[in-house]
Amino acid sequence: MTELEISQNRDAFRALCREHIRRDGLERLLEYLDTTDFYTAPSSSMYHLNEDGGLCLHSMNVFHAAMKLYESLGREVLASGGGPFRGEISAESIAVSTLFHDLCKMNIYHKTERWKKDETGRWVSYPGYEVKDELPLGHGEKSCYIVRGFIKLQRDELLAIRWHMGMFDMGDSGSSLIRSFRNALEQSPLVSLVHSADFLASNLMEVTQKYK
Repeated sequence: MTELEISQNRDAFRALCREHIRRDGLERLLEYLDTTDFYTAPSSSMYHLNEDGGLCLHSMNVFHAAMKLYESLGREVLASGGGPFRGEISAESIAVSTLFHDLCKMNIYHKTERWKKDETGRWVSYPGYEVKDELPLGHGEKSCYIVRGFIKLQRDELLAIRWHMGMFDMGDSGSSLIRSFRNALEQSPLVSLVHSADFLASNLMEVTQKYK
């Protein structure tokens, strides 16, 4: 991603926040993001959008995916009462839960030189990232912690950010986390909406850089 694209994405991200979020502390949070690598960091070290600027772009992709899912499916289902939930999900809650869901990834990816064998068996170097997390609170948990330092989060927003990774964040953690995730799904439709949007953005909308 070029510096111009990164700058344009920063402006677009801030515009989305200001358009949809009306919370005390939002401007302080946006000011804080400018002191971090949020706009220049990758979204992952080896997978989707593993390139400069990937984290910000991914956050916006998840927002747009969630809005489209809600407008095309979620709103009608919630209005009809055909599922387990009734009511509406505000654009503000969708924006808060998606645009800030991965703040846990700020300042943890550091550029490094990696090595692999080419087709001739010769070792060659390629650019990559190593992960150094100075505040290892977990994934969704850490994002909740950071966001709550600036703005208030509603209960369903907390659940959606915490569980946006779904089963992918559990590994061998055991059945207690699985029960908690299932419980979160049963408490708020925002949880499944944000989880689905994150999955689609990561696997359908975004590419992984393959270094040869």
